[in-house]
Amino acid sequence: MEAMSMSVGILEIQGGFSEHRVALQKAAENLEIKNLKILSVRKAADIVPSLSGLIIPGGESTTMGLFISRNNIASALQEWINNEKHVTWGTCAGLIMLANESEKQKIGGQPLIGGLDIVVSRNYFGRQVNSFQEKVEILDKNLYSQENIPDHFEGVFIRAPAVVKVTNPKVTTLAVLPQPDSQGVIVAVRQVNILGTAFHPELTEDLRWHSYFLKMIMSIQNS
Repeated sequence: MEAMSMSVGILEIQGGFSEHRVALQKAAENLEIKNLKILSVRKAADIVPSLSGLIIPGGESTTMGLFISRNNIASALQEWINNEKHVTWGTCAGLIMLANESEKQKIGGQPLIGGLDIVVSRNYFGRQVNSFQEKVEILDKNLYSQENIPDHFEGVFIRAPAVVKVTNPKVTTLAVLPQPDSQGVIVAVRQVNILGTAFHPELTEDLRWHSYFLKMIMSIQNS
C-alpha cells in the first residue's frame, strides 16, 4: 500500500467512539497509512472540509437525533455526507441515523441525517436484554479474499437495527445474518461513499471493517 495521510472524524455523542479510535489506529498501521489524524466531532464547526472520513458510532438513536437537532449539526452533517469525496460509516444507531427511512420509531418520530436509500427497523432483534453475538455472512469478497480470512464475521449486536428494505439499486448488501427460513437479514450495506453496519466491529479484535472503511477513503482520494 502506498503510504499516505488522512483525517477521520468520530461523532462523539454516544457509543464506543474510543474503541473506534483504537481500531482505526491499528487498521491504519496495517495499511501503512502515515499520520492518521482522528478528530472529535461534537459541533458543526468540527465538520471541516479537510475530513476525509466520518464515523457515527452506536448509542441510542433518538437521543443522538435530538442532540444533533438541538445543536444545529444536522445540515452540516448532511452537506458533508452528500459530497461523494467524503466517506461516512454508521454503526448500529449510526446506521439508523444514516437511513432515509426508519420503522418502529418512538411517538413523534426522530430526526434522521439520511443518505442511505434504505428502510431500517429499530431494535429489530429485540431490546437490550436480547443483545447477542453471532456469525455474520460476508457477501463482499473484499472483506475476506485474503488467505486464511473467513467469509464470516463475529458480529456483536446490541439493541441492533436491521435493513428491511433497499430502495435504490446503488445500495450493495455487504453482509447478512443467516436465518433458517429466509435469505438472511441485511446487516451491512454500502451506497457509493456511505457504509452502514448494524453490528459493532469496534467491540471485536477483527479489524476488517475498519480497514474496509479506510480503503474506501484511500480509493476516493486516489480517484
